[in-house]
Amino acid sequence: MASEDNNPGEPRVNGERTELSKPIRRVPSIPDPALHKELRAALKKRGIADRVAGAISTIWTDPAAVLPQITNPQRRRIPGAYLLVVSGSVYTARLVPDPLNPRNADHVPFALAQAVGAPPAALASAAQDGEGELAIHVESRDALIEQVDWAIETTRNRNRPVPDIAEQGIMDPPIGVATTVHYDGTDESPTTHIIVREGSSRTSHGLANMGVDAEEILFSLPRSASSMQAHIDKINGYVGKPVEDILDAEKAAVRCAVTDFELIIGVVPDVAGAVDLPQAIKARVAQDHLNTKTPWTDEAKNTALAEECLISARAAGAVPSDAEADWLGGRITPAEARSRKLLPYGDDRAARAVHLFTTDEPRIHQAVRKPIALVLINEPTGARKRARVTARTKLPLAVELIIRELRGKASEAEITRFRKSLTEALPDNIQKLSWLPTKRSPEDLYKAAVKEIEDEADMRPAVTELWVRAAYVLAKHNAISGPRHDLGEGGDRRSARAVLEALAGSERGLRHFRQVIEDDRAGIKPRQVDDQGQPRQDGEGNDLIVTNEFLRTKLAPKGGEIPPPLTPGSSVQERYKRGVKAVRETLRSLETEMRNLVGVVDDNGTPLIEREGRVHARLLMDKLQELAGDAQEWWEKAVEAQSPGTNADTITVDEGEDEDETGEEAA
Repeated sequence: MASEDNNPGEPRVNGERTELSKPIRRVPSIPDPALHKELRAALKKRGIADRVAGAISTIWTDPAAVLPQITNPQRRRIPGAYLLVVSGSVYTARLVPDPLNPRNADHVPFALAQAVGAPPAALASAAQDGEGELAIHVESRDALIEQVDWAIETTRNRNRPVPDIAEQGIMDPPIGVATTVHYDGTDESPTTHIIVREGSSRTSHGLANMGVDAEEILFSLPRSASSMQAHIDKINGYVGKPVEDILDAEKAAVRCAVTDFELIIGVVPDVAGAVDLPQAIKARVAQDHLNTKTPWTDEAKNTALAEECLISARAAGAVPSDAEADWLGGRITPAEARSRKLLPYGDDRAARAVHLFTTDEPRIHQAVRKPIALVLINEPTGARKRARVTARTKLPLAVELIIRELRGKASEAEITRFRKSLTEALPDNIQKLSWLPTKRSPEDLYKAAVKEIEDEADMRPAVTELWVRAAYVLAKHNAISGPRHDLGEGGDRRSARAVLEALAGSERGLRHFRQVIEDDRAGIKPRQVDDQGQPRQDGEGNDLIVTNEFLRTKLAPKGGEIPPPLTPGSSVQERYKRGVKAVRETLRSLETEMRNLVGVVDDNGTPLIEREGRVHARLLMDKLQELAGDAQEWWEKAVEAQSPGTNADTITVDEGEDEDETGEEAA
């Protein structure tokens, strides 16, 4: 048996084992420009634009090895198509990590949130812009630099590859595509970059190890042979040092300077026109991250998919205008929405998002379904498996669109709570309900909803619309939450959905739905209202706020009986009955708690209240005697009031009022 010291997998230095780190090697110098020209010409023959071909030709360390692949590219299978790919060794510093990396989708701050100091990041889908080329639009070069810097740092912070890239370099080849950036806010000419679409995390770590920033990888190193050669010379200077003088950070820079890479230059769909280049690339990324692996969070996945569904819905006309698509996507502020003649209210935006992603109307459903199905298709044996896209699949995407209003200005815990509360508060089987988001005011919706209840209508579109809008407001203000399990018999295990369903079935509940929507639109917290629709107030004259406890215990108690609020207009007799009932319940509770107190005994079985409770018992006795005195006074006055000759109309007692708790007549 070989000894551990003879393990051939463990390299040795001076007889001692070292870590299995990647050896450092000199970075190849920039190839002969003639090879770049030849490669550029071959790419143009394939129909690739000259500007794009130029960007592609300069990334390779050995263009001669890539040249034969241009006429005979490799094929990579994805659902519904083949990607055309060329591969080889490239300079890492000429690759751009995806500025729109969907891994970071759940951290992207949107204009809708109006977050002060938030980075200028935004999701914008890349569209096909020629053979083997995508295009994106940004405001300016500075905006692109900031976006790439944000994406690199966010990606690195959220994902640390194992083994460490500083030790091993970039092991799995990143996959990318030539992408032209158009600068809409300036007169600057478009620029083309090789953007990594799969492997952004690895590339981001590699670039960080080399100490290059976004401006260099975008506009300095790819554009200038002298700048690139200076970069190569700097790294090779580390290699030329005595081995004992080379720092770990310098070794990491050398290991990351070059990587294997796959460049996508086209797509061949199974059915002509069924899958374009952007869809094919997303499907390729999804194969690694959304089906078989789970490095992305569900929130990131849903945010990215929601964006694709929104684009698809706009293309199909299911979203009527670019302005509405921008509003639903959170890319404009409420003020900008108003200027574009859109209703600038959060509840309206939420209702439209929920309807878009849950309706079974064929045109809308198919438009939303297509991007989701492309991701959910699984081909373990090469045979296509039809994906089932349901409201359960789609609703989380709508919720991610809605909560974009909080990205960048609320904590992750607040966003998580809002997401969960909203999802649980919406109607069950909402896809089976016939409703549409309308432009009716909350008051008009309320009137229509009340009429639907009074008419006992089978279809209640106004009720549903009012419910959806109110669910958004209540979830946003933390006024509705899930079941409570912490209070024994006093607990309420009903879901938020069940509570709102009870409210949706009563005029009082619908009145509060209307009120919370109106209050949210006015920028104030949702308020409780009485039967006349007037805000209820506490003893100091402050408006009473709608809370989860109020909804569950006062407005829609779990027994189903909804007592009317005690307003100044309530009858004296009704208030008296409630007071008597409350006192009786309190006495029963006191009796139970006193029994429980006596049950707390020491090792000898002596109740602690009898051994140590002198002070406590005295206080209790004094208070009970005081209360007994009050009760005695009440009794005497009641006897006097009901004596012969007294006006008996002063107090009216319901039949059975004098019965004791057993139901038998009092002696």
